[in-house]
Amino acid sequence: MVEFRVLGPVNLLGADGRELRPVLAQPKRVALLAYLAAARPRGFHRRDSLLALFWPELDQEHARAALRQALHGLRRSVGEGAVESRGDEEIRLSDQFVWCDALAFDTAVNLAHHAEALELYRGDLLGGFFISGAPEFERWLEDERARLRRRAVETAWTLAESCRVTGDRSLASHWARYAAALVRDDEDALRRLVALLGTLGDKAGALQAYDVFARRLAEEYEAQPAAETKALISAIRSRENTIPSETLRLPGPEDRPASEDQRPPIDGGIPLRVADAIPEVDDPADGEATPHRRRRIWLRAAVALASLTLGIALVWGAVSAARPHNDAAVLDPTRVVVAEVSNRTGDTALNAVGELAREEITRGLALTDVVELADPGARKPGGVGQATRTVPAGQEAAAARELAISTGSGLAVWGAVYSRGDQIEFAVDIVDERNGKILRTLEPVRGDPLEPRPALMVLRDRIMTVVTEAVDSRLAASASVAGDPPLYDAYTEFITGVGIWYDGRNGRDALPHFKRAAIMDSTFALPLIWAAWVHQTFGQCDSTEAIAGRLATLHLSRLEQIQIDRQMARCRGDLPAAYRLAHALVDARPRSEVWQEQLARDALNFDRPREAIEILERLHPERGALRGRASYYNWLTNARHLLGEHEQELEVARRGRARFPGNLAPWRTELVALSALGRGREVNGRLNEIDALSSDPIRRKATVMREISLDLAAHGDRDAASQALARTLAWHASQPDTEQATEYNRFERAQAYYAAGHADSARAITENLASAHPQNEQYAGLLGVLAAQRGDRATAAGIAERLVGLERPYERGQATYWRACVAATLGRRDEAVELLRRALAEGYVFNSLFFFSAHVEPSFATLRGYAPFEALLRPKG
Repeated sequence: MVEFRVLGPVNLLGADGRELRPVLAQPKRVALLAYLAAARPRGFHRRDSLLALFWPELDQEHARAALRQALHGLRRSVGEGAVESRGDEEIRLSDQFVWCDALAFDTAVNLAHHAEALELYRGDLLGGFFISGAPEFERWLEDERARLRRRAVETAWTLAESCRVTGDRSLASHWARYAAALVRDDEDALRRLVALLGTLGDKAGALQAYDVFARRLAEEYEAQPAAETKALISAIRSRENTIPSETLRLPGPEDRPASEDQRPPIDGGIPLRVADAIPEVDDPADGEATPHRRRRIWLRAAVALASLTLGIALVWGAVSAARPHNDAAVLDPTRVVVAEVSNRTGDTALNAVGELAREEITRGLALTDVVELADPGARKPGGVGQATRTVPAGQEAAAARELAISTGSGLAVWGAVYSRGDQIEFAVDIVDERNGKILRTLEPVRGDPLEPRPALMVLRDRIMTVVTEAVDSRLAASASVAGDPPLYDAYTEFITGVGIWYDGRNGRDALPHFKRAAIMDSTFALPLIWAAWVHQTFGQCDSTEAIAGRLATLHLSRLEQIQIDRQMARCRGDLPAAYRLAHALVDARPRSEVWQEQLARDALNFDRPREAIEILERLHPERGALRGRASYYNWLTNARHLLGEHEQELEVARRGRARFPGNLAPWRTELVALSALGRGREVNGRLNEIDALSSDPIRRKATVMREISLDLAAHGDRDAASQALARTLAWHASQPDTEQATEYNRFERAQAYYAAGHADSARAITENLASAHPQNEQYAGLLGVLAAQRGDRATAAGIAERLVGLERPYERGQATYWRACVAATLGRRDEAVELLRRALAEGYVFNSLFFFSAHVEPSFATLRGYAPFEALLRPKG
């Protein structure tokens, strides 16, 4: 039987236990399957009702074709028996073929199998999932999410009350906290939790739950708890505690599902969707969360966290060159290296605990802004970095000193974690390596191996105080400004998003993870910063600005502030400021290859391709932080292309292709280089390879084919360019009707028609698009160019004038660029060059794209060879 999990992270497993990724990669098919599985009442659904839910923007013919295609894909991937038909107009999902956790949850609740039901409820229905253009489906989904969440909450309260009656205080507290966590902003639920904890005699737990709620209410809504709630907590404060405090602990992963609360979205309502579910623990059984299983759950988060050095803020580069071991005089008193916190528990299942402690210590020290963090080894965000060398027992101090000397660090932090009964104990030393003096041996800190956050918070704050006092005693009072460590489940969501975005460039699928991480921990800045980065990359700068406003309410480190300032500078088109801020990031983390790559990108955008090459060629794309980054080769080949160094460009492109053979982006760079070298026949012979390549989240196949065709024309091979454009248009025609009908592909086809000389076809498509989207400067711009091309100067001039009115914040020179295209087509060369200069100053998206666009733009054919135009395109550094 096929297993379909829709409560929490989405997953679909075939009868053989393998993930059915072809379905999971298609959000609309996931949505359709979920609706057929979970919609009430159970039974058959009319096709017309499904069309209205999922394809309201299409006419009847195209909508029915889309539904047929979706059902065909489901039957092919899930199984022919998965979707049953009754006549021509009704379909349903076979519950004999597909098991769905949402249906099983409802059944378990109806049968009063409460514990079984809550084992199934892992979070909201299709948590974080979104499909665009389906408002009726979204309304159904929100209503069904709320219904299922209510049932889970009441089931948990039923269990809590049952355990209270039977005298099991621990489980009663557990289920009450679980219920309240599902509706974190519900004050009635908070009062119910506080009252029950008070009844159980857990005064400390009740006060803690109230304090957390009140603090969040003040920070996020600028409000206070109701008078009724305050009266309840005042009554509890007056009572005596009747249970020992050591029985109290913070909710762990087994206490709280990965569900979203009801706070406003961080992105101002920008649609989010998830393509890949978060992987489960490697335990195939869905049983009760035993201590062993909970430990593996925690260790999954710990291992993931240890592989990430604080997102971009603390991504480290290669290890610095070793200094002489006797040269203590060159050690920087303001630089600190966090060495290994060794696992001395004897339990290999806790190997990740020490690395987790190391990362938390590093994060705290980074946020103080009073010390420079040294680089103990390369790390890759969201992935497994360089393996940590285990130091033999008794040699920790010598190993820390060796690391301090090799990194020029005056201060070293090192230690170990030990087993103490059913607890773990952290013991840490802080040493001034210039004289070998131990600044302080901290008192050991003990914690629960299943939930170490409270112990790590204490340990980290103590280390921050000692280190800041060693650097400047005036700052010791501010040592706790780093706040609480991020919740580890928030970290898990964050690093999942990092892996999707940083390596795969799939920002749209990374955003839900960043959003959930920020919701889980409202003080955790990095998910917001990364979400702002994604939105900026996709031109959604209103969302970037909204996130920047949210971040302004948090206490950011200097490094975090520089990051968000850089994204806002890029949104404004202020490329000189973005370039300066990228330099500031490299100055703050000179060994970070991630920041150096970003500096190279900003140098390229700021018309400094030679500087970009010098930076990029110092880096190591085959290892460390850049290992999964195909975009490294994109920046380097772009820089070579702008400088006319096409043989070197081809060599770099082929290195990228060798590392990422199935990736569209390196393939594009290779064919662009071949085009520049006059090898048009070879380029045309390889265009048919495109269908076998994986799609790129940023560069799409239609755009890549057109760009290659235009580059052939720009380099004088008009015959090869004509053949390539003909093949591009044939490729468009070969795509499914639903793909051809998308707004993006329609405009791509119009631009290909224009470049191929089919002006009437281009005009017909573009007029239709412009009628539906009158504020779109690209559609208006192409219509102006087409009018100029056919000699209709009045219409062209009118559109050029209208483009002035389409300029808007964060537009970054788009409208100005199209005005230049119109002017050039009309033969007004000086005006065209001046408008291009203005588009450049406005930050036309971005200079690397500007120069490539200007280099291949068909409208600028009359400008090629014109001295002012060539001077404008000439690299400046």
